[in-house]
Amino acid sequence: MRKWIILVLVLLAVAALWPWYVGGQVEDTLSAEMDLGAGGLELRHEPGIYERSYREARSEGTLHVRDGTTTYEIPLRHEVRHGVLGARVETRLDHAALDDALADHAALAAVLQRLKPEAESRSGLGGGVTTRVQVQGTRLDIAQWSAVAEDRESESPLWLEFEEALGQFAWSEEQAMASLSIPRLRLDHADGTLVFEGLRQVLALEPDADGVYGVLPDYEGGVAADRMEWTGPGCEGSLLLERARINAFQSTHGDRLDSRARLEIDRMTVTRGTQRVVRHSGPMDLQLGLERWDRAAVEQLAGTLRDPAHRRQEAEQRRDLTHAAMIDAVSQSLERSPAVTLGAIMNDEPERRLELEGNLVFSGTPDGFRMRPVEAIALDMQAAVGLQWPESLVGLADPQPFNRVLAAAEADAWLERDGEILSGTLAMRDGRIHVNDRDRTASALGLLFAAAGGMF
Repeated sequence: MRKWIILVLVLLAVAALWPWYVGGQVEDTLSAEMDLGAGGLELRHEPGIYERSYREARSEGTLHVRDGTTTYEIPLRHEVRHGVLGARVETRLDHAALDDALADHAALAAVLQRLKPEAESRSGLGGGVTTRVQVQGTRLDIAQWSAVAEDRESESPLWLEFEEALGQFAWSEEQAMASLSIPRLRLDHADGTLVFEGLRQVLALEPDADGVYGVLPDYEGGVAADRMEWTGPGCEGSLLLERARINAFQSTHGDRLDSRARLEIDRMTVTRGTQRVVRHSGPMDLQLGLERWDRAAVEQLAGTLRDPAHRRQEAEQRRDLTHAAMIDAVSQSLERSPAVTLGAIMNDEPERRLELEGNLVFSGTPDGFRMRPVEAIALDMQAAVGLQWPESLVGLADPQPFNRVLAAAEADAWLERDGEILSGTLAMRDGRIHVNDRDRTASALGLLFAAAGGMF
């Protein structure tokens, strides 16, 4: 009997002390500085005052957001409730201190005051934090936001309207995850209206061996919308995409970088101002892949393209610098035989179907590639197109130019007819180009140089 009494007393003591233990473990997690940077965006939570009692705690902190050369400091207040296996944290903006903290960014302060974001986080005993953020629906004119204004020539309003948004974030030393769900989002401006319904996004990031995410972290994610509709000014016409989605991933193996992206659309509908349906088309499936690239070279290319000084160059100079940076990236990756893969499928009906598959591989030496780039390229392409495929573009583009191109390609034996289908193959090795097993080097190189716009 005495043993049972002692056991009960021990359990009671543990139960009484457990909230203190949980509070200590949670305080260690929440008091540690959390730092996450990926793709040029850096997030850092700097802890401030932490006052812990038996079953709860109060805390203050600052969220530092750095985008390029601009840093924002957002003051936060945390209310912590200790549980059995961790804690629940409710986070709000420190509204009293927000305007002073963002004195140099009054527009952002006003937006945050209006959105009133609220977050609920859970922290476990093993560390790591999972956060759920809720933002009230609103309507804002974002035309004067610096990130928007620098890319717009018009001074007309640009209205952003969305219903209540829900975001979720999970962070640990091994992985960072983020998701976003917005039932309805609308953009209105003088050139038309863009509406998303059922918009959602998810992204998982993985750090490198040193725990750094960097400019090009490994990731897997996607974005999707149940409906995306563009309506022209005065309701003169519209384009509706149903179940549009993009999935992508990027992975690193040693110094090698592989990446792939895929766009899928179940159905496209074009209408005129009378709501008369001009055409239906779909599905559409586009895929682009990068294989066996040197990671350091791609990071250098990404850094060049993101450099504000590069973006401020005149269009022609910026194009030349971009071409040079791309050639450098290829040259540094040549020992791996880097490849670019492409796949495209549009429409199910054979007479309206477009199917394209390509594989481009670079090889050789950097000097050889710079001096004779065409000979360093191995290209294989297969194409098949229905004779009525151009008609599926009505409302997006004039089908007549495409009809003329297909007719000329058939007349010149670039494509061969089989009933209602035109198809062909292209192979490039050692600078020689074969179309449907016939040497067409001279004419193909003429088209290539014209399309390259001086890149070579």
